[in-house]
Amino acid sequence: MAIQSALFSKVLRDRSLEEAVDLTAEIGYDGFEPMCRAPHLAVDRSTDEVADLRERLDDHDLDVPCLATYTGAYVGTSRSECEAQVEALERFLEFATLLDCDFVRHNPGGPAPWKATDQDVETAATWYQRAADRAAAHGVTLLIEIHARWLSETISGTEQLLSAIDRDNVGVIHDAGNMFLVGEAYGAESVDRLGDDLRHVHVKDEQLIADGDNRGNGNENENENEDGDGDGDAHGAFRLETADGLRTYRPRRLGEGEVDHAPLFEALVAAEYDGFVTAECSVPQDEPADDDAIATHELEQLTTLIDNAN
Repeated sequence: MAIQSALFSKVLRDRSLEEAVDLTAEIGYDGFEPMCRAPHLAVDRSTDEVADLRERLDDHDLDVPCLATYTGAYVGTSRSECEAQVEALERFLEFATLLDCDFVRHNPGGPAPWKATDQDVETAATWYQRAADRAAAHGVTLLIEIHARWLSETISGTEQLLSAIDRDNVGVIHDAGNMFLVGEAYGAESVDRLGDDLRHVHVKDEQLIADGDNRGNGNENENENEDGDGDGDAHGAFRLETADGLRTYRPRRLGEGEVDHAPLFEALVAAEYDGFVTAECSVPQDEPADDDAIATHELEQLTTLIDNAN
């Protein structure tokens, strides 16, 4: 199986789950990666609703490469909330079985490695082990996304966490956009370093607007990749505290920002990666038809990247 394309349904977040599936297929994607919160695949969906989703996906010949959940984030959280996160994950594991999906994204939480203590890593790993054991009972692999402000912000941080978790059914989501934000190498070197732990890939483009040294002044906002919110003069801009200081970025469509994905795709082909690459563009959507245009553009760019790498 060659590299295949998928769309993260967050791009179509203003549409119903059914409309999002239909449009994803109409545009021409091979896969559909559900955003696991309202209005899409929220935890309170019934078994019948998920069975209906599976039938709709089958009708469109769409695979589900991964369930993009927002479960986890164990550090600095009460025991009862951690327990609740594991129980929420259990429900998504049931959904994964119904949808014939092997991978579920599960968040280890923050802080970033350059802020984290050994105790933070131990806490996240202990709870993640419990989550992974639940997933193993369903035949599912949990995926840790390389993500700003998480313990998995960098490859070295991710490797440390994987070692502490020590479970065969835990892998990594490569995300060049997220890695660009924190100055992490995201090309061939990253593919080589992750090796067999690399199980899934997300792609999006970003652009640096400003680079300051006012780290830790309290004005930094959560990465827009999670919340869709930004702060700054440029449309959709957001501020991010990194190990090198406070920086301002804005999301862009693939090929219009500063993230050069070509070396990544060449490395994936060389490594014989045969999974999905999911587009998750976060640019602001101002008009009702923007999501259609964005999703179409991202597929065109993905197709070009795949074709050029082969």
